[in-house]
Amino acid sequence: MNGRYEQIINDTHEELNSIKKWINSGNQFDSKSRYLISYAVIKSSGTVEVVYKSIIFDALVEGTTQETKTYLEKMIIDSSSNPNTGNMSQMLQQISPEWRTEFDDKVNKSGEKDKLNSLVKLRNDFAHGTNITASIDTVIKYVKSAKKILDILADTVK
Repeated sequence: MNGRYEQIINDTHEELNSIKKWINSGNQFDSKSRYLISYAVIKSSGTVEVVYKSIIFDALVEGTTQETKTYLEKMIIDSSSNPNTGNMSQMLQQISPEWRTEFDDKVNKSGEKDKLNSLVKLRNDFAHGTNITASIDTVIKYVKSAKKILDILADTVK
């Protein structure tokens, strides 16, 4: 994964650690904790979505015309897509069945698939009115797994 995307993930991770520090400094039962954890889920899921689409976009636009870049930007970057492994795999299938196979194999071997998909499920549950009951530690664990999946994606499309 390129340095720009590493930094985006690292910035999110630092933000989550700040939330964790605040919660663990005697604020576990503060009503704001629940909202901060919900924010952490939304922020994390959004970060993963932006990075995964950008990785694929960058792999495709190198050496293309401005018209092609504009088209790909609208089709990939501007689209709405939950950042779960199934959607990543499906997008890769539309581009290259070989990329999809390689990505799916590496993701399955990594053992990280369920954690990323759980982060996205938390985000979707919250978006549909369900309270998030996960801890900030769980959200941080899911983001670490998401980073590993994004590394696999970047390695697949390079």
